[in-house]
Amino acid sequence: MPKAPIRLSSFMAVLGMALSNAAAADNLSSLSTDFDSSGDLAAWAEHAPDGFTAKWRTPRIADGKLILEPYSSGWFEDNQAGHLYHRIDGDFIVTTRLEVVGTEAALPQTPFSLAGLFIRAPRTLSAASWVPGQENWLFFSVGTAVPAGEPQYEIKTTTNSLSTLKILAAQAGPVDLRIARHGELFTLLHRPEGTGSWRVLDQIIRPDLPQVLNVGLTAYADYASVQPIYPDYQQYNTEGAADENADLLAYFDSFAIRRPKTGRLPIANIDAPDFLEAIEVRRTDLLAD
Repeated sequence: MPKAPIRLSSFMAVLGMALSNAAAADNLSSLSTDFDSSGDLAAWAEHAPDGFTAKWRTPRIADGKLILEPYSSGWFEDNQAGHLYHRIDGDFIVTTRLEVVGTEAALPQTPFSLAGLFIRAPRTLSAASWVPGQENWLFFSVGTAVPAGEPQYEIKTTTNSLSTLKILAAQAGPVDLRIARHGELFTLLHRPEGTGSWRVLDQIIRPDLPQVLNVGLTAYADYASVQPIYPDYQQYNTEGAADENADLLAYFDSFAIRRPKTGRLPIANIDAPDFLEAIEVRRTDLLAD
């Protein structure tokens, strides 16, 4: 006698209980912050390999905002830049509100000057031990790419130090950025000031990324000063860019991180109504404040 199919509603109930138990034991909300105090930076780790030159001025908090001010720098292939992060095990939804401005204009006037969310596979390295071809990460940032001076998003995913990017139109001013991880699926959402609602901008599938990731923020600027020594990654990482013309200031109002209400959903399922119900739960969760 054939077995009755397992209803997804039962599966989701079990999954929901498991996620609830996990959340109770691992509540990410304690990592969320509105940057009210300079002491808020104490909870963060900073990407600063021994022997690599600093890629930004020391991060600081002033007037309720985290301020990131990069030197001429960029995350591209094996080139590395600034990164503040928390180490996160498992699925998450991370959100930040920020505004990127130029030092002499409303937006930076140098190409690829942006800031936003950055997610990276942990890697222990130093100038002495560094080897190329081992960088794995993705980011979602806002500012100006090319042509410089226009508001844009940059989405970049890097696998074994091979980078693929997308440049999409944005609007100037404050914006909320969000990345949700559900297993190998990363969903990128944005909410520019005045729009009122979240919208999915892209999805990236990265089955290679590990269970534990460094999740946080980045800012970088003025790739034109980095390009002259490309692809000498070692020289760039240890000595910095060929010139220094960075003109970006990134003001972060908040950083929030929580567990999703659903885990990884199966690709195929014979119980379509319950599957659609589960998708609706995920959709509501992704768009929630």
